[in-house]
Amino acid sequence: MDNQKTNGFMKKSEKYWLIFEEKISEKRRQTNPYIDKVLKSENILINEEKIFETAGNWDKYFWNKNGIYLEIWTGLWNFFSNEIARIENKNFIWLELKYKRLFMTEKKTLEKLQTFWNSNKFVLLKTKWQNIDKFLSDEEIEKTYVFFPDPWGNKESQKKHRLFSEKFIKDLYAKTKNGWKLIFKTDHKEYFDTTLDLFEKIWLWKIILKSYDYENETDKFNIKEITEFEAIFREDRIKVNYVEFEK
Repeated sequence: MDNQKTNGFMKKSEKYWLIFEEKISEKRRQTNPYIDKVLKSENILINEEKIFETAGNWDKYFWNKNGIYLEIWTGLWNFFSNEIARIENKNFIWLELKYKRLFMTEKKTLEKLQTFWNSNKFVLLKTKWQNIDKFLSDEEIEKTYVFFPDPWGNKESQKKHRLFSEKFIKDLYAKTKNGWKLIFKTDHKEYFDTTLDLFEKIWLWKIILKSYDYENETDKFNIKEITEFEAIFREDRIKVNYVEFEK
């Protein structure tokens, strides 16, 4: 894997038009000890051109044809590492932008895999969710987790930054295998309702389970599978909204 230093700007790419390259100064590397750890990792990809080139070839990257689960910013690192240890014969892709979370997720996951003697494969990608049309091919993934994404406030100028957009929903639908799922959790009811309205407008995904009180209204809740954010919400008695979509 080629983890290389970058120049700080959007770089023109003959194949992908533009790719993001981040400037990493010596001073920044000294103040953030996780940068060098990420650059040395064999399980973290940060070069977007390399990431995009793997679309359609993740089975070759993982050296198997197991199904792929995608996780988009599902908290810190406990959920990701627990899922990999709990579910057998799957490959996992996790998206994250922060160096500390990338490194700590890798560290925790490797510890869990060793503890449970699990041979699942995983990779962490330092890229944005908007790029799923570039790093995935059609019907390449089975399940996607989107837990507690930033609702970005209530102003329309803020809402445009939200994860779920018409393009993202359509892109994710195309990348998901038939009969497989997208699972979305949030503590933000307005965001939940707005997202459901958007899905209904697009009319691609089918809702197979919806709840405004996930813990008390469904049999899906498992205390061992909650994220760090969800643990905080439980302590504060904040209800979690939950929906499963199927392609």
